[in-house]
Amino acid sequence: MADRAAGFSVRVSGSRDGSATAFVRKHRFVVGSPVTFDEQDPQLSALEYVLGAFGADLVTGLLAAARARHLELDHAEALVRADLDDELAAVGVVGATGSPALARVQVKVYASSGADEAALRELWNQTLERSPLVRTLQPVVRLELVLEMSP
Repeated sequence: MADRAAGFSVRVSGSRDGSATAFVRKHRFVVGSPVTFDEQDPQLSALEYVLGAFGADLVTGLLAAARARHLELDHAEALVRADLDDELAAVGVVGATGSPALARVQVKVYASSGADEAALRELWNQTLERSPLVRTLQPVVRLELVLEMSP
């Protein structure tokens, strides 16, 4: 599949206010700074979009796998947390010696189903194997990926 003529494409246009607008197919979304620590920041940061996409990748992947196997999955929700190697480096503090890279991403997916636990674990493993984001980040970021099930 790597030889496909057309891959995925997003056009991004920057604004003077420091935000950017991403255009994807017939959609668009606004992205703020690369990272922010201000709870009142009106824009979502690029990192927050990445983390949201990561959680969505796992939740929708699990739901799709359940549908394909005709297993009832009532609800799936992800809690995603991340740590940077050096937050000061991410915001450009003079003297920061670390990296602005992600050091760790923790994802806990809560799934509600009456299905057999072993079957859900198998779906979870399949979801992780098929996830483009898991497969991309796994070699470079410490990932802690957990499935928590409830009836």
